Amino acid sequence: MKPTSLIKSGLWITYATFVTRIFTFLSSVVLARLLQPADFGVIGIAYVFWSLFTLFTQDTAGTFIIYKGTDNPKYINTTYTVSLLIGVALALVMVVTAPVVADFFREPALTGILMVFALNVVLSSVAYVHSGVITRRMQYQVLAHINLVGALTRLVCTTAAALIGFRYWSFVIGDTISWLVFCVLSRYYSKHDFRLQIDPEVRSEVLTFCLGCVGSSLGLYCIFNADNFTVGKMLGNTNLGFYNLAYQLSTAVATILGSVLVQLGMPIFAQLPIDEHEGALFKVVKQTGFFTAASYAIIFLVFDPQFVTLIFGANWVPICTVLPGLLFFGYFRVVNTPLQSMLSAKGRPDLNAKVGLQIAFVAVLSFVIGAWQGGIVGVSLAVAIVLGIVWTIFYWWTACQQFHWSLREFLISCFTPVLLTVPGILLSLQLPLLLRPFTFLLAYVLCIRLFVPQQFFQYRMLLGKVSDRVVAWRHSR
Repeated sequence: MKPTSLIKSGLWITYATFVTRIFTFLSSVVLARLLQPADFGVIGIAYVFWSLFTLFTQDTAGTFIIYKGTDNPKYINTTYTVSLLIGVALALVMVVTAPVVADFFREPALTGILMVFALNVVLSSVAYVHSGVITRRMQYQVLAHINLVGALTRLVCTTAAALIGFRYWSFVIGDTISWLVFCVLSRYYSKHDFRLQIDPEVRSEVLTFCLGCVGSSLGLYCIFNADNFTVGKMLGNTNLGFYNLAYQLSTAVATILGSVLVQLGMPIFAQLPIDEHEGALFKVVKQTGFFTAASYAIIFLVFDPQFVTLIFGANWVPICTVLPGLLFFGYFRVVNTPLQSMLSAKGRPDLNAKVGLQIAFVAVLSFVIGAWQGGIVGVSLAVAIVLGIVWTIFYWWTACQQFHWSLREFLISCFTPVLLTVPGILLSLQLPLLLRPFTFLLAYVLCIRLFVPQQFFQYRMLLGKVSDRVVAWRHSR
């Protein structure tokens, strides 16, 4: 792929994901003003189980199509059929288990919510296959438009439902309509007519890959959702509402950058020669780390009680105590994403599964202890330590052992940007809110210049090239 095409594709993904997150943020602001923390808690529990069932549809069949391509009808039809059958089966399971979940959390409304979410599981099983075709073709502009329309639909429908008075059902209405739109548009733009067919020759390969992805996703699910489950069960809906909103805010950057790294990275990694994998991965992790660390530090400095009160209302101030730990974890979630994409591109999602499942038990135990000793703040600290530091070291150690990569170089790339943010954060904390981001950025750039000079000069050279192109463009007009 040419560098210009690569940059253009990356910009389309970034643009679509950024605008999507803006829509999500606006939706959160409006709903936080209209609903109570307990309402966020109810839907937060539902999302935990929605995420569990979509493990079998998201990043499975669509990922296999990205990995294998669209040339062989045996593979692509078998993948589509398997995905659809799994979606229908999961929907039935969700309908049957909905009353049990509602009784476990003593929240009757969960029965109806999960039954509606069952329809969304079927829609996702179809939509992800079609979006996988679009991603494999690297039609990122088309994918961007689809995601933007879906996000805008969710924003409008969710807000309208909340204004009418549907409370937590506002999320359900917005999600269902947006999934319908996403499914229809992805089917239309993929321009691929699938057949319901399972070919015996490729069935085993398709199922093995998909189950490997499910195993990987199951580990990640435990890592990313067990904290919400623990808070909801041990601390109640109101605390879960605070935790859930803080989690959404802290993962905003992770969602944007993660989408870019997965949608752009995996197809490119899959087409690289094996001897170029380590070097390409190292460059991506290094550049991602410096940008992400600065972004999360600024979010930490801006979201103080005064700012939260202004945006969401005074009753949401408790999220300020939870954000630091979740932001710390969010950074490592981003810098670990390229490794996840690389392992899937190399046809080894089983390694993702191995790490996720092994760390899951430790994570769940730490969440329970954190909730018992420190409430939602204790859970956020457990997330920061176990999922931030422990998971990162263990994840990279496993991959480097398998492929004989340099563990030291990758860990330095992961942890150095975090350490370089500390002086800027300490200098900025006591300043007025408006001055904090600018003071931090100056201190951060100075730290890069002093401790990682080659990175500083690389950025300066890049800015010089961009400036020259802007000047040339102006003269050409």
